[in-house]
Amino acid sequence: MLFEWYNLSMDENVIEVIDLSVYACFLRSTEKIVGDVSFCLKSGERLAIVGESGSGKSMIVNALTSSLADNCFATGQIMFEGEDFLKSRKRGKAFLGRQIVFVPQGGAESLNPSLKIKTQIYEAFSRSGLKLTREQKRAYSVYNLARAGLKNGEVILEKYPFEISGGEAQRVVLAIAMCATARLIVADEATRGIDKETSEAFWACMDKDFADTALIIVTHDMTVAKKCDYVLVLKDGCVQEYGKTCEVFSNPKSEYAKSLISACEVSYA
Repeated sequence: MLFEWYNLSMDENVIEVIDLSVYACFLRSTEKIVGDVSFCLKSGERLAIVGESGSGKSMIVNALTSSLADNCFATGQIMFEGEDFLKSRKRGKAFLGRQIVFVPQGGAESLNPSLKIKTQIYEAFSRSGLKLTREQKRAYSVYNLARAGLKNGEVILEKYPFEISGGEAQRVVLAIAMCATARLIVADEATRGIDKETSEAFWACMDKDFADTALIIVTHDMTVAKKCDYVLVLKDGCVQEYGKTCEVFSNPKSEYAKSLISACEVSYA
């Protein structure tokens, strides 16, 4: 195999978030956008962060990926690799692309339109720290594209993002994620706005290629949350519900969680 997975105890937390709050600074005020979020994940566990637009989901993603805007800051702790990378944005960014992989919403928008697909995948290999020849990079790129459901990898590599479909672009993003020896994947609405086949390819990829990797997926869709081990429900920056998915779906405590489940007509058997 190209990569060797980290030999972690299943009892060891890959990530532990403790009392995370995110603030935005404006000219005359500071506003708390997200308040007191806590959770932890072990290898292979999945967490869905659910909420409507404006609930604070993206702020959590930005904190987890060390991508907060310059006018924002976070308090609390994000423990990863035994370090609290909230204390050092530089250290947090060092994990990104290696042990932490970010899968953004909308593959086409996240790819550089001026660079061919092959260049962007090759750059991902370089970020991961792997020393590969150009021939090896091409071979593994085709292999990763096939794992993501693109059988015409040789053709895709030579195209620019605007020359492929949205579904193909999202699969390219998945292939890029496979370039790293990830312990944690953070996916922001990764299955939103894509066709059923591409969505199924995403989950098949998670099940087969990232079975031992912790996953945090941000979504507005409770049917997506149902595929995860845990669910955290946000409203206006506040945690409304957090727990095992089976328990939240079968016996939601908050009225907001009840409304989301009811609206999606989802029942947890």
